[in-house]
Amino acid sequence: MEALGKLLENLLKIPGYRERLKAWGILLDWEEVVGEELARRTWPVAFAHGRLTLGVADPIWGAALRFEAPKILEALNKAAGEKLFTSIRFVVGKPPAFWKRKARRASPLSPEEEEKAQREAALIEDPELREAFRRWRRVLLQAQKRSGPPPKNKAPSVSGR
Repeated sequence: MEALGKLLENLLKIPGYRERLKAWGILLDWEEVVGEELARRTWPVAFAHGRLTLGVADPIWGAALRFEAPKILEALNKAAGEKLFTSIRFVVGKPPAFWKRKARRASPLSPEEEEKAQREAALIEDPELREAFRRWRRVLLQAQKRSGPPPKNKAPSVSGR
């Protein structure tokens, strides 16, 4: 099994991976970056090549937000500390079940889980990337706490009847 540090090093060599990781670190703080009003009506769907895809529940909001795109991009790039986000595409739909801001904050990590996130992030040299990874890892640990441990692999049951 490959060491986590080596695996992260290889991932960071993939073109655009560092940018996507940093972008998602910022998008995890969606409400803090864009404000409560906008966060209630939108959610990040995808990010690639500088383009952010935002979900909106209502087509009228989607149309209205096109005029606000420059302000949203400015807030995101300010949070990034660089011009990471270059355009926004709006798609109408329903937010995924996990995208409930209050529920995402409700699962504090134990000291052991905090230590695990810190230890894994410490392998990354770039301070901004390290912080984005740490925040991302904390979210994954919180989601795992809410959903329980992953199911154990069981051999498929074969019934003769």
